[in-house]
Amino acid sequence: MGLVGVVFSKIEARKTRRRMQQWHRDRAEDGKPPGGRRTFGWKEDRMTREPTEAKLLADAVEEFIAGRSLNSIVRDWQSIGVKTSTGRDWTTSSLKRLLQNPRLCGYRRIGNQLVHDDHGEPVVGAWEAIVTPEQWLAVDTLFRARAGHRVGRDGKPAETLPVDHREHRHLLSGILRCGKTKPDGTVCNAQLRVTRQRDCEQHIYACTTKGRGGCGGLGRRGDKVDEYITELVLAKLEQRQAVAKAAGPWPKEAELERIEGKLTTLTEQWKSDQITDDFFFTNVRDLEQQRTSLRNERARHAAVAERAATDTTDIRRRWHTPPEDGGLDISQKRAYVREALHAVVVLPVGKGNGSRGNFNPDLLVPVWREG
Repeated sequence: MGLVGVVFSKIEARKTRRRMQQWHRDRAEDGKPPGGRRTFGWKEDRMTREPTEAKLLADAVEEFIAGRSLNSIVRDWQSIGVKTSTGRDWTTSSLKRLLQNPRLCGYRRIGNQLVHDDHGEPVVGAWEAIVTPEQWLAVDTLFRARAGHRVGRDGKPAETLPVDHREHRHLLSGILRCGKTKPDGTVCNAQLRVTRQRDCEQHIYACTTKGRGGCGGLGRRGDKVDEYITELVLAKLEQRQAVAKAAGPWPKEAELERIEGKLTTLTEQWKSDQITDDFFFTNVRDLEQQRTSLRNERARHAAVAERAATDTTDIRRRWHTPPEDGGLDISQKRAYVREALHAVVVLPVGKGNGSRGNFNPDLLVPVWREG
């Protein structure tokens, strides 16, 4: 009887779990909000936006798409006393979970999949959305593409992300690279770090010592390098904005509509027993993969469009404004620099190129990202 009781208990537990899963799916398909405690951004009814919190979330989405780090946003929220819906301090992990939640734009997700209607379109909930679906899809694409890799301007994964979780005090720490040639003919390529010397009030970017993998034989005045690279990056952002605005609407919208139409027709034929199960499941998988690929591409295009909507004139103004007056902090500036540049190679002064005291911009070689 004991073993029989265990078997029946497991069967009943599975039934209960299936009923709960179906209950959640039914609520999602009906456009009802998820249960549980209040979510940050909405009032206790879980339907109406909470104005102050919703504004913070909308701004965070725009800034994240524009290249601002989660760390920087969280620090801002902590400095003005913003708390989670449970009264706790914000962390990068908690903010990331919230920005990844499709509820921001009115969608629901069960497991790792958005809830779709019979026509393959995401179900739109009855609660008030905080951002547009295009904005949330752009954020979701950036998060998924960042899984272990850097994200390019078009949202595609590029090289592996560096281990760089520290809060830097200087704009180009770890971005400048030593271009001095070693005795064996190879280029040093070590990251330049910040040092200070008694005879110079400004910080110095210098190559690390031989014991730390560098050559120790190159340095440059930091304020001059920061000023020059800043102008290059701002000009690059302005150029990209002009290109993105000229790109126009996404060119594959008709192709996506064609694939979605095929999926709808195939599903209707299967439901009415016009085609076999084997034919349906064999073909629907390929069509769904094509639809997912096209939707991701559309989301990347939307991310570019969102960034193009960012006024580079305002970025330039905020760049030179103190953070306490609404300007960009060092984390935000570094995000824009990394978005535009892989690295900057600093060439040695050498004979005929002047001295460290005479700044020569020709000795700085920017390595731009594509796009």
